[in-house]
Amino acid sequence: MPFVALLLLLLLSACAAPEREPAVPAGFVARTVAFAPEPKFVSPPGAISLHVPARYDTLLTWVDQADTPGGDQCKYRFVAARGCLLQESGFYRRGTVCQGPLDRLTIITQATSSAEESLATVARRRRHADETNQAIGVAPIVWKSQKLVVVDGRTFSVVESFGGNSLVAAPYSQVRAVTVLPGAGHNWEVTLLFECKQPRCQHLGREAAQVLQSVRVATPAGAGSAPGR
Repeated sequence: MPFVALLLLLLLSACAAPEREPAVPAGFVARTVAFAPEPKFVSPPGAISLHVPARYDTLLTWVDQADTPGGDQCKYRFVAARGCLLQESGFYRRGTVCQGPLDRLTIITQATSSAEESLATVARRRRHADETNQAIGVAPIVWKSQKLVVVDGRTFSVVESFGGNSLVAAPYSQVRAVTVLPGAGHNWEVTLLFECKQPRCQHLGREAAQVLQSVRVATPAGAGSAPGR
């Protein structure tokens, strides 16, 4: 009987133990970004923590203003200080978009009416991008992979692609990971956009996967909590 009681106690302790934070891999550093409270309806309350490549020694924060109501985005960009530090904004972006080599990670937040990410949502985004490129005469995008990944209880759609667009010419590699945080009145879309435009981008998918597994989004109780959290 004492043995059974001890076993039960050990099991209960294991269940109650808090989840360990992921270890920081070699070549990465732990960073936490507090979401900007202003302007309203651009970023959720709370903060995001993640591991980023150590070469990203600079954080840029700004509002990318749109020409449509509710279209503004808050951007938090990790980049090397020696890289391009332009901050794109507005509908007409001439002179604000980097045209040279790119190596960066941008966290993008905005209000959304969308629900949890799904492969159907990914398909709609892909179709829109393909139609846009066709309309402006840019070569079709090569869609390398798409999947849903659950990280810390949150569902992310993850899409890896290769090809240019109206702003950035090929060769241009991207990994886009998107999750939706539930909110009161509206939800929040949080995107992690990994970009590489240089001779060697083979590492991008692997590095993006490492960063994504470290992501933890902390929001006030009832604001943006993952289901069941």
